[in-house]
Amino acid sequence: MGNRRKTRHLRTVILSMAVVGLFLLCVSIFYQGLLEPISSVPAESGGASLSEAASQPESAPEQPPASSARQDETPSAAASGETPASSAPPAVSSEASPPESKAESEAPPPSSAAPVSSLPPVSVPEGDPYPELYVPKQEFIPHELGDKVVYLTFDDGPSNLTIPVLDVLDKYGIKATFFVVGKTSEEDKEALRQTVQRGHTLAVHTYTHEYSQIYASPEAYLSDFSKMRNLIYETTGVEPTIYRYAGGSVNSYNKATARAITDEMNRRGYVYYDWNVDSGDAQHGSTAESIYQNVISQTSKYEKAIVLMHNSSVKKDTLDQLPRIIEKLQEMGYRFAALDPTVQPINFRLPD
Repeated sequence: MGNRRKTRHLRTVILSMAVVGLFLLCVSIFYQGLLEPISSVPAESGGASLSEAASQPESAPEQPPASSARQDETPSAAASGETPASSAPPAVSSEASPPESKAESEAPPPSSAAPVSSLPPVSVPEGDPYPELYVPKQEFIPHELGDKVVYLTFDDGPSNLTIPVLDVLDKYGIKATFFVVGKTSEEDKEALRQTVQRGHTLAVHTYTHEYSQIYASPEAYLSDFSKMRNLIYETTGVEPTIYRYAGGSVNSYNKATARAITDEMNRRGYVYYDWNVDSGDAQHGSTAESIYQNVISQTSKYEKAIVLMHNSSVKKDTLDQLPRIIEKLQEMGYRFAALDPTVQPINFRLPD
């Protein structure tokens, strides 16, 4: 009797424990089902597991990879207020930002690249016999200290040697200035057109080159100048803005009129250029070697040199020495340029 009661009691205890265990198991399964959706959110969707969230500092910044140069630049762009072109992450490769082209990297500073402004236009008086002889006045650009520049200038063309001179200049990629006279053959006109097409400066020298005639008075000079201006304009479409006096601004023929002529030409906006280096190719007895030595020895004294040479049909020595002159001056550190009305002129002192 006593054994039966013990057995019954043991079964009751075991059954009770089983029921409690089953209950606890159900509760465990129930709560596990509630927690699982939270802990299983994928990181790609922007969430994080509870354990990861608890282990990370609340405001820890993201550190860019040390190997990414472009990413290192991102904070500065953000600080300057620039808006990124794309929300995509920056590329790790340094090739993502292509280097500047040679033209861009060698571009002049803005101050020298800015267009030069014209001065106020000159008014044309009523009844002026040469209303076409007015050009906009330009402000001169000061020469920069240390800039070694040579302006090659050729007087008295065009001629049968003009195209060969242009070919030499093209070979070295340099530009020059041609002060031309009144030659009207088709060959000469083609030389004028070629001078312009190849990027050189075409300027007025004189139409007749008759000193006693053109320097007789300001009116006489204007008459000759107008003929040469018209020939250039009608042949090439270029409006010449600079000029050189035949024989230079000071010579034995214009002592009485040089000042008045220059004042009138200045009033009309034109700029004239003398020189500080004379090749001597117009002097009696000049030789190829003397032309070379004159140019090199005189140019070496200046940072800014305006070189006088000639381009008439008898100046073959000048043509022959041109490559040698160019190469030596380049070796000496000079660059070459063509004159334009923004270049500060070199002028002889006019008689009072």
